[in-house]
Amino acid sequence: MTTIDVLNPEYETEGPDEVRMADRSTLGDPVVITVIENSKPHAKELLTYVAEGLQERLPVAEIVVHSKPSASKPIDADEAEMFAARSHLVISGLGD
Repeated sequence: MTTIDVLNPEYETEGPDEVRMADRSTLGDPVVITVIENSKPHAKELLTYVAEGLQERLPVAEIVVHSKPSASKPIDADEAEMFAARSHLVISGLGD
């Protein structure tokens, strides 16, 4: 008979000793952020707002917005490769 372990993420006996921000020095200077908006209502505005907010923490040189024709259409391999080559950070929204 197989055993299934069920983990409940709502309860932790103890937390971490220290919480620190992740090291951002490896992102490079200046940073290019790509926003992939999925054509849903207000997605472009929301994701661009998040990217612009990062300018307070990172030396952002450029924010590139890529618009998909449909939320159900994924980006293709060539687009993904292009974003990986030119961007330090990619922000994409999914869901409603």
